[in-house]
Amino acid sequence: MPFDVLERFLRPLRSRRVTSPYPAQAPDLPPAARGLPELDPVRCTGDAACVAACPTGAIKLAGSVWSLNAGACILCGACARACPEDAIRLGHQIELAVRDPADLTIEREWRAVP
Repeated sequence: MPFDVLERFLRPLRSRRVTSPYPAQAPDLPPAARGLPELDPVRCTGDAACVAACPTGAIKLAGSVWSLNAGACILCGACARACPEDAIRLGHQIELAVRDPADLTIEREWRAVP
């Protein structure tokens, strides 16, 4: 019995690390991994199709400011499919670790081309 307890204690010390060195090193993701939506402000016309398509309400459009609550986004891609101008694409940013929840809001200013 005492040997079993000692073995359980020493086993993790002998094995290699199973976690990644995050945040010092970015996570290793497959190329097909979805990231947060990214807006191309030149292509955006402000018709708010992305706002209507977002199932969680993570996207807001107020005046000429497009904002994304990254904490509410589920990376589904509905906004990118709904945009008639292809102004939204799913990028490769997935890092959602922040100290302040306000830092999860991503804002982009867009201007409709006359």
